[in-house]
Amino acid sequence: MKSIIFQINIFALVCLLMFAGNFAFSQGELDTSILENALGDSETGSAASTTQPASTTSNENGSTVGEAAIDFNVDAEEPQLDSIWYILKASGSIGLIIILLSVVAGALAIEHLITIRRSTMIPQELADRLFQLIKNGDRAKAIDLCKANPGFLSNVIMPALLQPWSHWEYVEKAVEDALADQAGRLYRRIDWLSLIGSIAPMLGLLGTVVGMIVAFRNLSLSDGMAGGALAEGIYLALVTTVEGLVVAIPTLTLHSFFTNRITSLAGDVAYTAEQILRPIKFAVKKNDA
Repeated sequence: MKSIIFQINIFALVCLLMFAGNFAFSQGELDTSILENALGDSETGSAASTTQPASTTSNENGSTVGEAAIDFNVDAEEPQLDSIWYILKASGSIGLIIILLSVVAGALAIEHLITIRRSTMIPQELADRLFQLIKNGDRAKAIDLCKANPGFLSNVIMPALLQPWSHWEYVEKAVEDALADQAGRLYRRIDWLSLIGSIAPMLGLLGTVVGMIVAFRNLSLSDGMAGGALAEGIYLALVTTVEGLVVAIPTLTLHSFFTNRITSLAGDVAYTAEQILRPIKFAVKKNDA
């Protein structure tokens, strides 16, 4: 599983480095194009306003047709602004990084759902075979069985089997230390979800701030003539904040879910290990008596 997590992390890092450079200035370029379109529309609108009175005075039906044509053009532009692809493209390189983080979070969540479950961490067949071997006093076969079936339970039982069976306190301490170590490894694995859930909204806020800076810069360059472009630029800049929150909320929820699952399964492993090693405990008590 370590190799799977390592490959996922390397894949995410390569993707971030590869795409972030290509789209570094996409946000600024997009806002600049929005500003140019807005300025062009304003010039077209002013030209249309100067020609419309002539058509109104000459022909009443002509004015109606002209108004319909203007309304048609306005309606034709709205689907482009409301399309999902246009909004995602407007988020720029920062939005792309957030999307890649969501893919990594989804892959980690699927991997954790497969590996962090009772049937994987506490195989009942393995527990029964270990109990029988320990009950029969066959330490060597029990150790070989743990080596042949690596996992949470076997990694907890093996250190106990390596201790002198005549001292139960050594066996018990080995189980406690191994259980804490294995649980800590699982907690560190799911910390990637917490990291992504914390970074995503920060990246979204960064994208929004950068987008607003570019929008106000373009407004200053146009001498305040593109108020509509400013509003549209702020609207598109807020997309990254939404993307960050959309990624962060389910990711942090999954982190809490897996944290509770690990805590519950660690308790079950501790109880199962105690049941497996009970013959050693009874043997020690019998010898002391």
